[in-house]
Amino acid sequence: MKPIAILSLLLALSASGTALAQSASTKNMDMKGMDMKTMPMDNMSSSATAKVATHQATGVVKTVDTTKGTVTLAHGPVKSLNWPAMTMTFVVKDKVFFDKLSVDKKATIDFAKQGTDYVVTSVK
Repeated sequence: MKPIAILSLLLALSASGTALAQSASTKNMDMKGMDMKTMPMDNMSSSATAKVATHQATGVVKTVDTTKGTVTLAHGPVKSLNWPAMTMTFVVKDKVFFDKLSVDKKATIDFAKQGTDYVVTSVK
């Protein structure tokens, strides 16, 4: 009876080792040539697939604060956000944009939400 128990244990261990090897081999699977359009993407992370929405506002520059890295713009409606005309302050991370922003001058900015801030991404 002892040889049968040993043989059963060896078969069980052998089968689990094969299953483990198969699961490890699919981890680094080459996906070239696979039709990705038919793959379900329900479990994809939203941060991996989401694009940052960019919006545009045109208005008059009210203040420029290079120390704080901000510009205040009295802008018209922003259709993409369903905003009415208002005066608000935007963060300017790229300092080269300050060259195009002068108090009491008209400017068109592109901006995107980053965290809790609306950040200028371009100035025209």
